[in-house]
Amino acid sequence: MTLRFLIAACAAAPLLLTAPAMGQALGSGEGPVDISADDFEAFDAQGMGVYTGDVNVVRGNVRLRADRLEAYYVRRETGGPELRRIVAEGDVFYITENEIARGDRGTYDLMGEVIELMGSVVLTQGCNVSTGEHLHAELATGVARLEGGQNSSGRVRSVFFTDDAAAAAQSSQDCPPPVIPGDGPRPYEAPEG
Repeated sequence: MTLRFLIAACAAAPLLLTAPAMGQALGSGEGPVDISADDFEAFDAQGMGVYTGDVNVVRGNVRLRADRLEAYYVRRETGGPELRRIVAEGDVFYITENEIARGDRGTYDLMGEVIELMGSVVLTQGCNVSTGEHLHAELATGVARLEGGQNSSGRVRSVFFTDDAAAAAQSSQDCPPPVIPGDGPRPYEAPEG
């Protein structure tokens, strides 16, 4: 599934951009939300857990990666906690099968299916790349806005390749996929016993 992003720079006319980076949602996927990290600290009274060190959140074929993550939840009458919101910091990546979005910080409202990325935002799909400072994406409606900011001279930039040019660039390594830091998700191993 591909979303359409409405991109606007400070004094520029809006530009309709197809594709980059948020075609699927962690909150609406099938199966459990699997979070792995080097360390975890629970603050049950506040309804929050803090994961640090190469944090990976996986649900189906969608992944969120960060250095630090705060997971906010509510207790249900029956069953375990229900994850509501994620706040991620440090090399934040949102990865789907075909797209990658990167920022310095991010929030993900799982209930409203809204993602925000802030700081050095880069959206990548194949060789096509868009950059800005703030992304607000509503996954349920497919509406998103990428804005420039003071750090990027108030401008948004997009580079698009035709299919032939993209194939040539990929084969010559002119558009290698972004490097995602960390070890990546580790398989779950049940304790022996």
